[in-house]
Amino acid sequence: MTTFTSFSINDILHPLDLAARQQLEKIPGLQAATTKYRKTIADRRDRAWLLSNAIRLGPHQVPDVHKLLPPICAAFGIEEPELYLMPGQANALTIGHSSTSIVIHNELFLALPEDEVQAVLAHECGHILAEHVLYRQMALALFNGMGALSGKAGIVATVLSEPLKVALLDWYRKSELTADRAAVAFMGGPEELQRALFHLHGIPKWLPKEQISYPAFAAQADEFDAAMRETKLDRFLLRQLDSKATHPNPALRLREIQRWAESETFRQVMAIAQANGTGGTDPAACSGCGRPVRTDWLYCQRCGKDLGPATGARS
Repeated sequence: MTTFTSFSINDILHPLDLAARQQLEKIPGLQAATTKYRKTIADRRDRAWLLSNAIRLGPHQVPDVHKLLPPICAAFGIEEPELYLMPGQANALTIGHSSTSIVIHNELFLALPEDEVQAVLAHECGHILAEHVLYRQMALALFNGMGALSGKAGIVATVLSEPLKVALLDWYRKSELTADRAAVAFMGGPEELQRALFHLHGIPKWLPKEQISYPAFAAQADEFDAAMRETKLDRFLLRQLDSKATHPNPALRLREIQRWAESETFRQVMAIAQANGTGGTDPAACSGCGRPVRTDWLYCQRCGKDLGPATGARS
């Protein structure tokens, strides 16, 4: 597979994600637990369920949605996951530790315009780039099974010690911060992801953007810090482990996104992307199938379309 890498995981990895994963992997029993999980929970069951219950998107199935995915995968240098659409509340998730799929729930399209949907897909691809999927599946089984452990949740509960459960759920929330950075890096800035978070938390998508203030929402996080007498995000997340919330609180999350977008590290990542010729969001794509193409290709090696001189292949 030919890749067109613009961003590496080292460019976008959030330090809290890194520290929490290192802490998780120091706890005895994790390797045995993951081995047991992988032997018991087969990816093929989830994929079979998707094939029989969801719509798989592609160049010939809802291509206007599918076309949003290949440029992200090209920029991240990852294998393109299967993309499925199914009914459900506005959300997307990534599943499959050996054969990966992204699942979009249809109400996401009611809540978000196209560019924000692509930011959500970039967030999900960030989890793939960071190799989050296996541990996140185990954690999600615990989240979904709290109070009534059965099925996958019951299996995970029986193979994980209490310290492992605590560390896994703590890391799960912090892994979202890396995926947010991935989305901001791909989109070339924070606006699309910030808007998506606002819309997913109740702001109508028809509301003029002039009526939305990201700094005001980030300021709520500062007020929260003062009210809780806490300034470290990791300590707050650790204290919330008994909560059923699977993501960082939205005000804190948006503030983290804003800080990342204003950092020198982010400016360096954007400079690397521009030097690699992708500009972060617009690698060359085939007009036939929408997938990434190399500038020295005369024909798309996926659908066979004549690429013409536009790619620079014949110059």
